[in-house]
Amino acid sequence: MAVVVFECPLDPVTLGSINELRVLRLEVLRKQINEIDRVLETLKTQGALVEEEKGAYREVVLEELRAKSKEIEQRIHAPETVYLDELELYIDVLGAKTAEL
Repeated sequence: MAVVVFECPLDPVTLGSINELRVLRLEVLRKQINEIDRVLETLKTQGALVEEEKGAYREVVLEELRAKSKEIEQRIHAPETVYLDELELYIDVLGAKTAEL
């Protein structure tokens, strides 16, 4: 569970952008849930999982994805609260956009 580290006012554009990132993250999580076998195969390919563990980890990974999905859904309904992980992601996205320019 995320923890609010500090409280400060953010402009509406920034809050809107962070909420858009939440929506995108939720879409990715839903896709991963729907394509769980593909996700497990990717983990196996990356060496994070061996074939014999796929069955045992399937439900564990699904539960983690569902929990994260639920958390992000709650965050979408509270756009005025921003968490540190979201600020970090937002800054990373801004940095990537700046690097492209």
